Amino acid sequence: MLLGTVWGQQADYGYEVATVKKSDSSARGSRINPGPQGGLRTTNTNLMSLITFAWDVRDYQVLDAPGWVKSDPFDVSFTPDKAEKMPPPGSPLVEIQTMMDRQRSRLRAVLRDRFGLVLRQETRQLPVYGLVAAKGGHKLRPPSAGKGPSMNGGNGSLTGYGVNIKMLTDVLGRTLQRPVVDETGVAGTFDMKLEWKPDVAPPGPKDDSAELDGSSIFTALQEQLGLRLEAKKGPVTIYVVEKVGHPTDN
Repeated sequence: MLLGTVWGQQADYGYEVATVKKSDSSARGSRINPGPQGGLRTTNTNLMSLITFAWDVRDYQVLDAPGWVKSDPFDVSFTPDKAEKMPPPGSPLVEIQTMMDRQRSRLRAVLRDRFGLVLRQETRQLPVYGLVAAKGGHKLRPPSAGKGPSMNGGNGSLTGYGVNIKMLTDVLGRTLQRPVVDETGVAGTFDMKLEWKPDVAPPGPKDDSAELDGSSIFTALQEQLGLRLEAKKGPVTIYVVEKVGHPTDN
């Protein structure tokens, strides 16, 4: 275990005004959308979702959080400290990702100030999947002109236009509840479509390399995208909640 940064004070970008309140009990669905003056607005969103968005991690990477962090929904809105213009549709992926990095930094500042959130960052050796090219190479398609970047999925399907490998590994990590590390060597953007049977369980700890039937996500990746998942152990960034409290009044 390697001890690292204590996240509680750092934020490269901040906010001008922020509001935080408990969500209406009748609210349905959770959303994170653009907010006032180029800021961010979340609706009916629990604190765990806000943390994972702000640090761009999965919830299995956040440890020692009290139960209400996952159960209590909040509405959060902030205006940015510096004018922020949303990239128009069709903007280069790097431009969109850079803007999102600024918004994540601002949200970290809101969580620090309004929830008193302090996280300790560690690196641990944990089970991961390495995403590699299958025999014969990948089957990812060149990006379509005028489409994306977008990644949309449902129960057992995933469609991407103008996406990159990180966007794919992020979705796979959420689906499999285990970090997925890019080892494909694939650069740039691409289009893709993946379909699998979602109720086919992934291999257990003793048979991670076992061959599943053709409807599993493991086999679908290999047959449809020319990619393969390899079980291994590797360094995973973990965030331990050292301090958090219910939000202060507006």
